[in-house]
Amino acid sequence: MGKCIKIIKDKIDVSKVIKQLKKNPQDWDHQKHIEDVQSLLDRGFDDLPVSALQLIMGGVKSKEDFVGDSEINIKTPAYQHHSEIRKILKKEFSGEEIHRCGFLSLPIDEIVGAHIDEGTYYLTRDRYHLSISGRYQYFVGNENVIVDPGTLFWFNNKLPHGTVNIADEVRITFVFDILHSPNNPQHKLSDGQD
Repeated sequence: MGKCIKIIKDKIDVSKVIKQLKKNPQDWDHQKHIEDVQSLLDRGFDDLPVSALQLIMGGVKSKEDFVGDSEINIKTPAYQHHSEIRKILKKEFSGEEIHRCGFLSLPIDEIVGAHIDEGTYYLTRDRYHLSISGRYQYFVGNENVIVDPGTLFWFNNKLPHGTVNIADEVRITFVFDILHSPNNPQHKLSDGQD
């Protein structure tokens, strides 16, 4: 197992999550109409071919503030529509508080080039993906992995990372953050040399 990407669990049943996504298509990109919050796609990533459905977003005190340096987290109106993803996270993370989180979609044959998640917010958080649909290649540093639906993994978002949709369908993944802790699942998988 690599040091930059760690598969925590695979074959998680995400069918109920998909059902809720299909029931609430209006939630995609709804965050563009919410005041006093910033999508990570608003600052520096707005040229990506990605759509977002954010459940908890970063808040800012003023429009000049950078969301990556803010500790403010705000539940969006879509939060209530997507209880199935929250049930999975509660089970897998024993009730740890989920911070910023949301679904990201990536069209067929598209990529998200190498980038680092910047800002002081990330210095105290671990970032995870739970793949919902589609198959994609994920890379962090010099490591890469093929991700199938139902795969939960941690990755080091302080290193250059990105993805390639290798499926013949839109890739949807759920991205979420929790506070650093030696009890987080990626540490239990390691050899103690993180």
